[in-house]
Parts: sequence; C-alpha cells; structure tokens
Amino acid sequence: TVATIAGGTLSGVLAGDTVAIGGGAATFADKNVGVAKTVTSSVITLAGADAGNYSINGSATTNADITPLALTGAVAVANKVYDATTGATIAGRSLTGVVAGDAVSYGGGSATFVDKNAGVAKSATATGLALSGADAGNYTVNATATTSADITPLALMGSVTAANRI
Repeated sequence: TVATIAGGTLSGVLAGDTVAIGGGAATFADKNVGVAKTVTSSVITLAGADAGNYSINGSATTNADITPLALTGAVAVANKVYDATTGATIAGRSLTGVVAGDAVSYGGGSATFVDKNAGVAKSATATGLALSGADAGNYTVNATATTSADITPLALMGSVTAANRI
C-alpha cells in the first residue's frame, strides 16, 4: 500500500522565500487496482533554504491510480507418442512477477503442437490461459504461451506371410 509522494503545493509561503515539500510517507487505502484511490500522506517534510521558518500540517489526502502489474506466464507441454493429432497436454504452468503473499495462479487453456508429425522439440502453443485467485484482479498476463516438446514415433508390430513355393 506504499505510495510515492510525487510533489505538492504550498500556500502561504512569503515572497522571496525558498520552501518546497521535501518528502514524507504516503499510503493507499488498500493494495488493489483502482482509479482515483485515496492516498493519505503523513510526516510531510519541508525543504529549501527557508524551510526552518515554516511548519506544515502533518498529513494530507489526495487521489492516485493503481494499475495492474503485468506478469509473464509460461507452460510446459508433455511429450507424447505419435497419434495422428496435434493435441497436446499442458503438464505445468508458472508465473513470473507475482508480489510475495498474493494469491494468484495461472490456469485453464488447451494446447496444440504445430503439426501432427513425430519430431524433437516441436513447437506447441497453449491458448485460453487466465489468472485466478483472490488477487488476480491486480495483474495482467499473457493468454497464450509457446513452448516445445517431443512427439515420438509410434512403435508398430509387423508380421509377414511367406508365399508357398513349388
């Protein structure tokens, strides 16, 4: 909930004096994303050559926005044996950038390989991924993620029939 004091104005400074807001501490009412959220500042300090000649109110309120934090989501796709389809199984999901203590997870979606053919390190794309959890509204994330996995050849059993010979 920590907010940064980006500046402010002073009224009542006498002409010729050099006084400005020097800093202080400020907090948002809560940690959640929103527009025009209440910010309360406390311990406001003065700066400038003439700051010692003035005093200032100890606190003030204003409004500021909290915008969503962009996360990076990644997936792992399981290797499979050739089955003539491009279908892939999402084996895991991960998020980078979540603030410690927040309840948010990356889930949903489906995945497909670039084609149905056997091969090593084949490209696979997961789509329809989304965030969930109590703090999900405070974040954005990619709904699509690309990775790679193997499609191994399908083992066949063969038998032969020999022709009789005269």
